[in-house]
Amino acid sequence: MPKRTKLDQDLKAKYGFRPSTLEDIDTALLNFVNNDLNIFCDTNDGFQKVPVIFASPERAYQIKDDPNLRPNGRTLEYPLISIVRGGLINNPENKGKYGVYIPPYFGFYKKGGTIPIARRVNQEKSSERANLTAKKRFNQSTFPFDNQKVVYDTLYIPMPTYVEITYEIKLISDFQQQMNQMIEALMGTFSTPVAFKIEHEGNVYEAFGDETFTNEGNNAGLDVNERIFKSATTITVLGYIIGSNKNDDVPTVIVRESAAEVTIGRERVVLGDEPEFHAGRKDKYRS
Repeated sequence: MPKRTKLDQDLKAKYGFRPSTLEDIDTALLNFVNNDLNIFCDTNDGFQKVPVIFASPERAYQIKDDPNLRPNGRTLEYPLISIVRGGLINNPENKGKYGVYIPPYFGFYKKGGTIPIARRVNQEKSSERANLTAKKRFNQSTFPFDNQKVVYDTLYIPMPTYVEITYEIKLISDFQQQMNQMIEALMGTFSTPVAFKIEHEGNVYEAFGDETFTNEGNNAGLDVNERIFKSATTITVLGYIIGSNKNDDVPTVIVRESAAEVTIGRERVVLGDEPEFHAGRKDKYRS
């Protein structure tokens, strides 16, 4: 049987939690645009919800998933909102007070915990410590007094990888009125301040909307091609990746127990040790 180390003794509990992946961030933004914004506009079939798709998936999957997007099996039906993931930056400025990455296998953190996220009082250990102190001082374990020696359980998680992702939100319609209705719905959300949160299965991310909408359609031309109204804006998401996929272990929360008291023994010499505190004291050493 291996010898228990101090780290093993401090490690009280270890349990997993759901990871945060790029797919989670994509899904969080898709759900925000599709469900939270819930944009409607006028169509030939009345006031209908605008479909939202992500990054032009395979045509066969689109037809199977939602036949209304491609009624003839070939071209998309408008109006439509498309989300395209753009650039991705591993921005070290988003680490907060942790200026560098702390790997989970480094020294004290090799058991998986790196960042403290919460602390709670260990009632059982604190009560035992208080009873022992009361028994020693007052010869009664339940004697009431102000106990300053409290034992805490601190919760740690691994260091996430912080990412900054830019998404392009494309609006496409057949008519100017439809485009106006979609832009107005988005601009109402992106009014100052343009920061909002998106979430998916317990993971929460911060997002920032751009107040600028570009015009990318061909509606200004007088040619014989079918007129299509296109506009685009961007949303920047500050996310994090932790325990991302099958290449990594399941992220775990580590619970470590603190010491109630830290004492440092005083070294003493056999002869010639003089008191350091009060010249008039009779005893030679601090109690």
